[in-house]
Amino acid sequence: MKFSTKLPGNKTYISDKTRAMLGFFTGILIMIVVTNVLLVNSFDFENMQRGVRLILSGINPWSTETRIPHFYNPPFAVLFLWPMCFITTPKVYIVLGGALLFAFLFYNKSWAAFSWFATNTFIWIVAAGGIDMFVIGAGLLLLISGDRSQTKWQAILSRVLAYGILLIKPQGGIFIVILYILTRRDWIGSLISVLAYGVFFWRLYPDWLFVLLNDPPLAQTVASHTFLAKFGMGTAFIVALFVLVSRKWKYWELGGALAGILMPYGMPGLPILLTLSGVRRLKAIPIVVLYSGFLAILTWTPPRFSVIDGDFSSHLMSIYHLGMLMLAFILSCTCGSDENEDTIAVIEWLRLYISHIKLKINLLC
Repeated sequence: MKFSTKLPGNKTYISDKTRAMLGFFTGILIMIVVTNVLLVNSFDFENMQRGVRLILSGINPWSTETRIPHFYNPPFAVLFLWPMCFITTPKVYIVLGGALLFAFLFYNKSWAAFSWFATNTFIWIVAAGGIDMFVIGAGLLLLISGDRSQTKWQAILSRVLAYGILLIKPQGGIFIVILYILTRRDWIGSLISVLAYGVFFWRLYPDWLFVLLNDPPLAQTVASHTFLAKFGMGTAFIVALFVLVSRKWKYWELGGALAGILMPYGMPGLPILLTLSGVRRLKAIPIVVLYSGFLAILTWTPPRFSVIDGDFSSHLMSIYHLGMLMLAFILSCTCGSDENEDTIAVIEWLRLYISHIKLKINLLC
């Protein structure tokens, strides 16, 4: 595995770590400016803050007697979200989360994905004003840290922390975690995670699951961010099957794509970003910028929202997210794949499996 990049035309090398730090501090500066210019969505942050405070006080926020609305994060999330008790604004998580995503994109040289993130930042602030960016950015960087750790237990610790952070938002992180565990065969980390995040909170899970299934998040009724939510199981299954066999994927690219297809409740923007991170050709950047700009003008401009009802606004938001997701699929599937050992190649596995079956049949005959 290579950890340095040579700049064309000279002999200067920039390590992956240095590039990630450059992205992080660039993200800090940009996100501070953006959050002070644009209106920040604080609805999700305030609901999570109330839920975390109740859990820390020994109160079940999902039971019938003490139920609070709009709090759906899993019980173990309190292990990572307790700093909310001392923070008065969601801007902290938005700035830090945006910076972590910048670092991740710089580290992987995902410039097409970065071009969309950088030019549509206002949509992220409006639609994902909670902790979404922090969860995905921190989780993925911890997984990378686990891969690069020099000792076994440092790697396991990074992975266990990453699993917990990513699963704070299961609709965005569940497939990433599953694919990572399967590709790395991290059974020890999985077991520790089950014990740490499951056993110690087992009394809260029945009420949490009941609320999640019987009173789904409000945003699920506002906009359909996934193929499953918009078109149903049949269409979602066909699209997912096509995506699986279309190319070789990194675990986070495929995890993002599947989250955008198969989850009943989507995470705004991030499945698109992770899918686009698989697009390596710089020629795709103007396509991403122009197409996303056109969709943003069509679906997010204030004059339209001032004259239409809520249902139609919901359809316009769905058009933006699903339209961008389709573009991400098309570009990812047509711009080639990473040719290294750290990819998920479903089509090659199927070919080997079919060849193995044919060989057995031939031997029997």
